[in-house]
This record gives sequence, C-alpha cells and structure tokens, in this order.
Amino acid sequence: MNAELEAVLSYHQASKHGFKAYASGPRFLEMEIKPDPFLNYRGAPVIKLDTWSEEDIKSEHFPTYEQAFCPEKLGPSGLNLNSISQLFFDSFALSVWKKAGNSQWALRINPSSGNLHPTEVYLISGPVQELLERPSVCHYASLPHALELRTEFSRETWEKLSSGFPEGTFFIGLTSIYWRAAWKYGIRAFRYANHDLGHAIAALTFAAAGLGWRTGLLVDMASEDIAKLLGVSGRRGPEKEDPACLLAVYPAGKECLSDKVSLSALSDFEKLSWNGVPNRLSPAHVEWIDIEKAASATRKGETDHFYEIKPGPRPERRFSGLSRTVYGHRTHPDLETVPLRGVIHRRRSAIEMDNSAYMDEESFYGMLRRTLPYKNPVFNTLAFGPFAHLLLFVNRIKGLLPGLYIFLRKPGEKEELKARFRSDFLWEKPESCPYDLELYMLVEETLYDFAAQLSCAQRKAADACFTACMLSEFEEPLKIGPWMYPYLFWECGILGQLLYLEAEARGFRGCGIGCFFDDPLHETLGLKGLEYQDLYHFVVGSPLQEIGVATFPAYKE
Repeated sequence: MNAELEAVLSYHQASKHGFKAYASGPRFLEMEIKPDPFLNYRGAPVIKLDTWSEEDIKSEHFPTYEQAFCPEKLGPSGLNLNSISQLFFDSFALSVWKKAGNSQWALRINPSSGNLHPTEVYLISGPVQELLERPSVCHYASLPHALELRTEFSRETWEKLSSGFPEGTFFIGLTSIYWRAAWKYGIRAFRYANHDLGHAIAALTFAAAGLGWRTGLLVDMASEDIAKLLGVSGRRGPEKEDPACLLAVYPAGKECLSDKVSLSALSDFEKLSWNGVPNRLSPAHVEWIDIEKAASATRKGETDHFYEIKPGPRPERRFSGLSRTVYGHRTHPDLETVPLRGVIHRRRSAIEMDNSAYMDEESFYGMLRRTLPYKNPVFNTLAFGPFAHLLLFVNRIKGLLPGLYIFLRKPGEKEELKARFRSDFLWEKPESCPYDLELYMLVEETLYDFAAQLSCAQRKAADACFTACMLSEFEEPLKIGPWMYPYLFWECGILGQLLYLEAEARGFRGCGIGCFFDDPLHETLGLKGLEYQDLYHFVVGSPLQEIGVATFPAYKE
C-alpha cells in the first residue's frame, strides 16, 4: 500500500461516526469565525449577468423537466450573454432568501451541507457575444449573480486549449474551500465538500440540458493543471481553493471524445496576469490536519487512458447530457408538463417530514428507474462506475410492505452482494416491481426508528416515505488511484441531486444526510472489511411547512 492510499484509508476510518463516539469535530460553533459563504475577488472587473423573476420562471413552460433528459431534441442555444446568464442562474445562483427573527440567510440552486458552500465555480471561455470580447477566465459570484473577470488571454491560446472539442464548447471549473465546511463539521468536512461537488456537477448538467447542451467531466486532467487554468495554483493556508475538476460544456448532438484540454496551452497560462484578490473569509481558523492529508493524498496526476475496474469487457466510454430512451418505461403524463426551471428553482431541503404522508408506487419506481446509469446519462458525466447501490428503508410506500430493501444500480451484482450480506436476508422481489428494476426486500419489518438511529437520530429519516443509504464499492475503485476517493462521493452527490429534482417534480421533497453511523450500518448488513462502504444518506417524503420563516426573492428586480 502506497503512502497516499494509506492516508486516504486512515482519513476514511478516522472520519466515521459510531454509536460510542462521533468523529472529531468542533466542541462548539465559534460564530465569530464563521466563514463568509460568498467569495469575491476584490479589484477584479465585474460583469453583471441577466436575472429572471419568479413570475418569469413560472411562466416559462419550455423546456419541461422530461425534455431535459433529451437535450438533442431541444436544439443548442447560441453562446451569448443570455444563455450564459441562464446557465449560472439555473445551476449556482441564489434561489431564495429566508428570514426568521433577526437571522437572514440565502439558499442556492446547488445544495450544500449546512448551507456552507465550499464549492467555487469558474468559467473558461472564448469570446461570448455581449459578454466577453476576448477569451477569458471568470469567477462566478452568486451573491450579485455576476462574473468576476480574473484574466484574459489570446485567441491563439484559446484555439490550443479547445482543440479537439466541438465548436461552441466552453469549460466550467470547480474548486473546494474545505475550511468552510470544517468550521462546523470538523474532520468529516472533506466528505461533505465532495458530496457538494457531486451536487454541483449534477446541477450544472441539468441547467446545461435545458439549454440544449451536454457536460463532460475531463477525467484525465491533473489537479495542478486545473489549478493553473483557474488561477488558484500555489495558494496556501486554510482558505485556499483546492482544484476539484474541469468540465466541458458543448452543444448536444455533437460528439466530445477528449478527457482533457490540450496541455500545450498551460505554459501560456503561467505567464498571465490575474485580476483581483480573494476576500478573507474568517478572522481566525482551526486547523484540521487529517483533511489536509486527505486533500494532498487525493490530488490527481495527469492520466491519458481509460481504466477498467474489474476484469471483463471494456466498459462503454460515456459522456453526459440528459438523454437516451428509457426502454420499457412510459413517462407519467403529469411529468411531461412540469417546467424544468420551476423544478430547479423550487428545490429545497426538507427540514421536517410529514409521517402521515405516503408515496404512490408509480412515483417510487419512477424515481428508482431514474437512478439507473444506463437509463439516465446524467451519471455519464462521470467516466467510471456505477459504484453505489441504494439500501432503502421503505417506510410509507403504497403497495409495498415496510422494511429494508436494496436496489441494485448495476446488473449482475445480486449474487456478489448476497454472498457478503447476512445469510438470513430474504432477497425477495416485490410482485409489483417492474421487470427491469432489481429491487429486493431483505427484511420485512417496520424500521422507522432504526432508520433514524442510523442517520444520527434525525427524525426525518423515520418520517420520510423512504430513506436511501448509498452503499458504494470502495476497495476496488481505489485500486485505480487514491484520487478516486472523492470521485466516489461525487457519484453519491449526483445521485442526491437527481433525487432532489425527482422529488420536486413528483410533488415531494428530499434532503441529503451526511451525518450517519457508518460501521453500525455495515454490521447490520453483515459486511466486513472495506469492499463496500456507506457514503451518503438521502430521504424523500412530504415536507412539513416551516413555521416562523419568511421567504424573499433571490434577486431584486
């Protein structure tokens, strides 16, 4: 075992919650050093983007939520001020302001653990009509909904950078500031920040699909090369931005076969002058050495080939865009009229669930079907996998007995999992389950309270219609490299974002749960070792109305 992999496994074990003790965290929240959730580059030129009122979003019925799963039929939007504004407005902008008593806070389109938002977003693009006269790198500032111009570069450099990509391509870069999450969550913050990145990737993919665009993760990019392209290389200290990933956004219907930008342009970026200085987020900090070690160990070097996870046929190489026919499935007519942008902007995290509400079977099976990677290419943003199956506490689904179930997202895994789980599990497929879904009941029993207990005693896990625990392959993917560790959390975050939008579209509401008891759940299943690990929980149900909380539009008209 190399030192990097050893550091990753050490972090993973140290960041687990258990019944006897939680993972290391702050003893209390020091509000005077709470990080500013909004980063801005002081001194950088600011380019305001277009905004839309709530009435505008509600009145726009095109595209519908269902149409977003086939962006080729929508036709690609032109690259201009309006389309770039809409992309950011529908993926990373503020969604609403809330106020309770003397406290006021903003929510965003992309969710974040504790609403702390460690993820920062950058645009790398050639000239854009009415927006950018020259090729540029910009930081997106969600509070004013604006781009901060960090640098401009030559058209020759842009040609080198974008060679091999379809015409009309631009790039989105994501970084993480771990301190923002560590302030509240301590050592476990590295996990949560990577959940957030998965949510951000999916939020971008849905917003792009509504514009007739696809997204693709440039998986062969090295971390340091991404840092150079985004202008964050060489940062030090607790508020530094760690480079996470770079995604290509390009017209649907075109083919993108590259997993990295041309590195011949990198030397040009090293000579650029960068505008602006990042604002200080906290007056003081608490150091979390384990997070620093995990971040260092998972920094990725350049790769130029496609890895296989297990012996067998070479996996199909996939690129994203919410498209592909879902065979054997008829969309519910109501979903065909639900506006995509309404679903995106309406998404919230449920604070409490109504434990008298039930979900119909059609909605339940429809949501499960959406999580299948080969039937929903939102997951094709990721070049590897799927790795995560859904362990389900079914609490209140009409027509289904309450109990513990497992939904397999990869075909042919039943016998392998069956051999590793407890021998007394039932493994019975419900009679009502569609033929193309691998859903199996493991235990027939009312397990509301146990579901809550495993999710750090959060009642919403008991009161929801169902609670999903994302049980991921773990040891095998890490053989590719330690940099796959955050990648596993990205897949779970993408799953979470899809469940958020599916719930909203079907009249329910979801909530991600990052606090759960890892090994007690593994022991419940009879799992030993690190072959599979529980990486994220998510609940879906009917929300209770928040009392004493007022809401206001995200942006003044």
